[in-house]
Amino acid sequence: MKKIAIVILVLEIAFSYSCKKGGQMVQTTINGQLRTNGTNDKIIISAEIARPQVKLYEQKDGPDIYANGFKEIASVTVDKNARYSFDIKLNERNVYFIGFRNLDTTIYISAPDSWSVHDETKRFNYITPGTSNNVNLYCLAKSWVRPRFINTNPDPNNVDVFEYRGGLPCNNCGSSGLPPIFHGPVDSTLYWVGKTWSGTYKYGVQKPSYAHTVEGKLTRNGVTRDTSIIYTVPPFDTTVVEIRY
Repeated sequence: MKKIAIVILVLEIAFSYSCKKGGQMVQTTINGQLRTNGTNDKIIISAEIARPQVKLYEQKDGPDIYANGFKEIASVTVDKNARYSFDIKLNERNVYFIGFRNLDTTIYISAPDSWSVHDETKRFNYITPGTSNNVNLYCLAKSWVRPRFINTNPDPNNVDVFEYRGGLPCNNCGSSGLPPIFHGPVDSTLYWVGKTWSGTYKYGVQKPSYAHTVEGKLTRNGVTRDTSIIYTVPPFDTTVVEIRY
């Protein structure tokens, strides 16, 4: 009887561990819309090419299971209003995330080759199993900027100095790749245009590290400090972007 009791106990422990590890399959809904980054507008969908797709991925722990640590488990084509939806059973203990494909690359920047959650720009498209998930996905429109630097110091005799250190797209701005150092009261629109992505925050992720920023050193009232200025880029066109310091 003692041996039987031990066997039963071992089986119970194994069954308990198996249940804990495996998790239950729970009904999950996912819906949302593809939008142009920097706006709340649905993306522009061409009638001449296939509509974009939203893909659902499952993350796995390590390359021994899947080559990239994740795999696609479902896919859906957006409707004419760029909306999508999934109604699917997911394992409550696993990690899931979504991404998109097949954008119109004449006006949008192509989606990344990998939507792995190891890519920091996509870590915010997680799906919670067993709940209703509403996730709008933001697509990066192709945009161009012409920078305009403005000193906001109201003193017309100020001797401020702003030294640009980076952050602006620069496709035809000369061999140095840098705007000049600005002295005193300034309102100057630079001659060059740079190609970039639309919006303020990349893929709609509202963190400073995902923002369009100009980096520089500002000397004001004899004090020099590093400064970072967030700016916004409208989609699809060339826009004069104001950099106020």
